[in-house]
Amino acid sequence: MARRLILQDFLPYLLNRAGMKIGLMFSRDVEPYGVTLPMWRVLIELWHKGDHRLGELADRTSIDMSTLSRLLVVMQRNKLIVRRRSGLDRRALSLTLTEKGLELIEEVAPFALYYEKQAMAGLNKDEVVQLKHLLRKVFDNLEAAGRAATASKIEAKIEARNASKADASATAKGGKSPPKGKARARAVKPTPADQA
Repeated sequence: MARRLILQDFLPYLLNRAGMKIGLMFSRDVEPYGVTLPMWRVLIELWHKGDHRLGELADRTSIDMSTLSRLLVVMQRNKLIVRRRSGLDRRALSLTLTEKGLELIEEVAPFALYYEKQAMAGLNKDEVVQLKHLLRKVFDNLEAAGRAATASKIEAKIEARNASKADASATAKGGKSPPKGKARARAVKPTPADQA
């Protein structure tokens, strides 16, 4: 079965290859401006949507919270963004571009637009729209799969904790707990063949 898997026809490989290629080319051109690819995502998202909270920005840019927090420290030190307390929730931080951040976007945006145009060469307008729609669909599918896997792990932990409590309760009442390291036997409903 594995022999049918051809790398050059494998969707995750094709997505990663295209993303890596355009990311490397773009990063090379904007490096003289002191901009990294994650930094560009933050800049363009703040420019497009205005004020953001940290969690919202992490979701919108697909940057994990710890990495984003460190990145924002660097960007604030470089006077590209300002962080202030939110007017609605004083515990939350609101992130906004500075004038310097806006000027940097104006300098770097042409590179992003150029590489998008190069990547879409040979595709008509409808194909570009369809491609973007399909890529969003693929991402949504993976997000759903990730949530399902997380939910399954949580359920398994709850079951294990409940089983552990039941064992402890049985031991406290004088019963014997199952031997450690061995799977607990599950009650199985006999089949008609067993009863024959």
